[in-house]
Amino acid sequence: MDPATASAILEIHKPSKLEKIPDDPISIIMTFKWIEYLCEKVGVEGVTEVLEFYYMLGWIGDKALTQLLKILKGIRVDNENVIDSSGKLDVADHIISLLFIERIQGKQISTEFMDKIEWELRKIKRGAEQFYGI
Repeated sequence: MDPATASAILEIHKPSKLEKIPDDPISIIMTFKWIEYLCEKVGVEGVTEVLEFYYMLGWIGDKALTQLLKILKGIRVDNENVIDSSGKLDVADHIISLLFIERIQGKQISTEFMDKIEWELRKIKRGAEQFYGI
């Protein structure tokens, strides 16, 4: 087997960051808060597309995707609470989703780590403002 084929096979079978939603109460609460966050960002209809994107990135696995879609069916958000109905998230939103995924897995996120992420996001925004004139 050539190295390219072996690499492709390993990439396909690489486990995702979140294979399934754990059964503990904290993980379940964080999952509902994450779905609520996404619904408020892109609307209930847009969340399916976002979750599929995270699936393609390898952030969530098959079972987690199925569980999240089941939870989504039970969520209702008033359209007036939706921030962006385009269905698109910005970089900060995706980073927040990644942090939700980490918390759902039970990982602790330190204040120092959060401060560093916030600093990096501000740096990215400043760079975009300077480079693109935004």
